[in-house]
Amino acid sequence: MSADKKQGAAVSRLESLSKHVHGGSTGQQASSAARELEQGLAAAIEAGKIPHAVVFATNKDGSFTYSHASGLQKYTVDKEPIKEDALFMLASQTKLLTAIAALKVVEQGLIGLDDDVCPHLPELAQAPIITAFKDSPVFEKRKNPITLRQLLSHTSGSGYPFTPELLKYLGSKGVTADSPNAPTITERYDLPLLFEPGTSWAYGPGIDWSGLLVERLSKHSLEEYMQKHIFQPLGITGITFWPEKKQGASLRDKIPELVIRRADGTFGPNTRKTLNTSSTDCFGGHGAYAQLGDYIKVQRSLLANDGALLSPSSVDELFKPQLGAQPSAALNFFRKHLSSSLVGDINQDIEVSYGLGGMVFLADDVGRRRKGTLS
Repeated sequence: MSADKKQGAAVSRLESLSKHVHGGSTGQQASSAARELEQGLAAAIEAGKIPHAVVFATNKDGSFTYSHASGLQKYTVDKEPIKEDALFMLASQTKLLTAIAALKVVEQGLIGLDDDVCPHLPELAQAPIITAFKDSPVFEKRKNPITLRQLLSHTSGSGYPFTPELLKYLGSKGVTADSPNAPTITERYDLPLLFEPGTSWAYGPGIDWSGLLVERLSKHSLEEYMQKHIFQPLGITGITFWPEKKQGASLRDKIPELVIRRADGTFGPNTRKTLNTSSTDCFGGHGAYAQLGDYIKVQRSLLANDGALLSPSSVDELFKPQLGAQPSAALNFFRKHLSSSLVGDINQDIEVSYGLGGMVFLADDVGRRRKGTLS
C-alpha cells in the first residue's frame, strides 16, 4: 500500500474507531480499529506526511478511553519519540476554553450575553466600520451595540488581520506580514470593524476581546480565572498560557518542535515567530498550550454536561446555533470559498452554523461528525 493510501487508511480507521465509541462495539473490534489507526499514522510519519501525532478519544460516560502517540518530539533534531504528555500550542482550540470562561461570568451575574460590552471595552467601542477602500479607507460610525453573544459567535464585526479588507487597511499603514505582532490584545486588534454588529459573520478576534472582558469583570487574569473555574474543578495541571513560567522548564520542554514544509516537500525547523512569541496578554483566541490528556477532560465534561464547569443550560447554549440568515450565509460562503486554512477534512455540502463555542454542524456527515457536533 502506498504512503498516501496508508495515510487515508489512518483517517478511515479513526472514523471507524469513532463509530465503535458511539456504537458500543466489542473490545476486539475497537482494538482492531486502533491497531490499524496506529499503523496508518506510523506509515504517514515514515513517509514524511506528518511529523508526529498524539490522539486521545473518549465518550460521554468515560467508559471508553484511548490514547496514542506516534512520531518525533523534535523532528529535525533527534529521534526522541513524542509522548502522550506533549504540550501543544492550542491555537484556535483556545477559543473553547475562553467561551466557557465567558459563560461563567454570565452565570455569576457580571454581565448578560446580550448586554453591550462597550462600557467595559472602550478600545473596541471606538472602532469605526470600514465600508470601502478607494485611495484610502472609507469609514462610518458604528450604530449598534456590541454584545458578548456577538463576540463569541463572530458576528460583532471584528475580523482577523488576514481579512482582505483589513489587509488593505494595514498595508496603507505600512504593516506587512513580516511586521511584529503587538504584545497586547488592544494593540494587536486596534482595527476597524468589517460590518455593523449583528448583521454578518467574520472569523476574528471576538474571543480575544471576550477574554479581556472576563479579566476586567472578574479582576483576574484569564489564566487565573480559568485556573479557578476550569482547571481546578477537573484536576487539570497541563494547560497554561505561560509554559515558560509554569512548573519551570519541565512543562516548556514538552512542547514539540514546530516545523514547516519546505518547497521540496520535506520538513524543516520553523524559524519564524509564532502568534504567541511577543504576547504579554492572555490571548483567549489562540494563546494557550495544553497536554491533550487534560484538554480532553474539558471536552468530556461538556459532552457529559455534568455541571462541573457550567450549568446544563449554559452548555446547551455553547452548542446552540446562533446565526440568523445573513450571518449564516456569510459563514457558509467563507467555509466553502475562503477557508483553505481550516484544519481537517470537512464536507463542504454540510451546512453549518456557529454556536458560542465553535462551528456547529446542522446535519450528519455520515461516518464522521454528527448533527450538532461542535468543531
